[in-house]
Amino acid sequence: MKQLLPILIGLLLLSACASKRNYNKAQKFDEAGLYSDAAALYYKSLKANKNNIDAKLGLQRTGQLVLEDKVEVFQKQYNNGTAKDAVYAYREAESYYRQLSALGVKLIMSEEQKEYYLEVKDKYLDILYQQGMKALSLEEFKNAETQFAEILSIDKSFKDVQTQWITAKYEPVYRHGNQLIQTEQFRSAYADFNTINSATKGYKNSIELQNMCLDEAKVTVAILPFSYKYRNYRNYTSTMKNSVVSELSQIKSPFYQLISDEAIKTVPDWTKTKDLSLALKYAKQFGPEFEAKTILTARIDKYIKSKGQLHRKEKKGYLKQIVEVTNPETKLKEQKVKYTKVRYYEYSQENSIAISLSYNLDRIDKDEKAFADSYYGEKKDKIHYAKFDGSYKQLVAGTWKYIDKDSSEDSVYDSEDSNKKLHALFKNKKEIQSIATLESNLLKECSQHVANNLTNYKPEN
Repeated sequence: MKQLLPILIGLLLLSACASKRNYNKAQKFDEAGLYSDAAALYYKSLKANKNNIDAKLGLQRTGQLVLEDKVEVFQKQYNNGTAKDAVYAYREAESYYRQLSALGVKLIMSEEQKEYYLEVKDKYLDILYQQGMKALSLEEFKNAETQFAEILSIDKSFKDVQTQWITAKYEPVYRHGNQLIQTEQFRSAYADFNTINSATKGYKNSIELQNMCLDEAKVTVAILPFSYKYRNYRNYTSTMKNSVVSELSQIKSPFYQLISDEAIKTVPDWTKTKDLSLALKYAKQFGPEFEAKTILTARIDKYIKSKGQLHRKEKKGYLKQIVEVTNPETKLKEQKVKYTKVRYYEYSQENSIAISLSYNLDRIDKDEKAFADSYYGEKKDKIHYAKFDGSYKQLVAGTWKYIDKDSSEDSVYDSEDSNKKLHALFKNKKEIQSIATLESNLLKECSQHVANNLTNYKPEN
């Protein structure tokens, strides 16, 4: 709040400055008799600062003059012009009146002029109404919609214009939807009726037709127990199926519905059915009884999890130090690099999981395969890092044979590239994703693959 206070104060000061600047400009126009320009600037000044009383008084006076000019235009159009021009001239005056009223500036509009407006408005709207009704009778729906829409923009309560506008706008959509029904394009027809019903409370019998199209177009899916290629995958069938069911249940489209396992189990002798092909045959035979149009079957072809062990490996290196020594010849202090043999440790581990699933969607009503597809995916995570009891930034790569004495086999690799690679190990991540996390993510990916294929299956009948 303390940080916002200076900003708020700054905005208030800017508004006050803008208000004063526009007020000063308005006064100059006002003094020159240019009240229309003055009113526009008084309006900007008051809008920037609603507490500017001088701007409000200036706008009260000049705004009234501007309003009277607009009313005078209306009067001329009423006397000599067309009904349309008169209506829009008055509406412009009325709009200006409301614009200033929003800032607390109350102007005066003649009641007599309002009576004239109501008279000419009814005259003009009646002309539009007759034109719209004629276009409607000729089934010129777009033309009729335009006429009725203009009436609505002026007076929503005029006669039955709302009803006529709905007819003009949605009758073509309604007819198109019915044509699609005749050719059994139920999804497309559903979209037409949904357009109508989303904007209205129902046009003719569009609600009933939309529901009928949904029933015809909906893909109801019965999911059989998942099978497996090898017996060691048997324990994963429920996990896989539950994941797929969960993802399919989240499909937002109204055209897909899952049939519950309880409904499927009503198939005679279902619990005794162990063979997948026989189960599919039974499901197809009795599917209509539990309202399934399609049967989803799936087989786990691969489900391998590998949890790696954390391996620790001893590594040899050198601790690099800068020490101060005395030169025996010059007796001066000098800096010298000292390498001390040390041990550090590297750790590594890898977890992985791989899943392969083949699946099919069979139509019951047409005895055909809707689609067949498969999924393969794998997830891996590994760690490789190093630990050292001292400061790893002083650690240098190398090798040695004895920690307490020198050997011809000892080597120090003190180069920028070598040290950079070594030090990077100490900054690597040390936590590995668990098998459970990898499995959850891969199951999600696999289930989304199945769900995407299902939603991409869009039969029109």
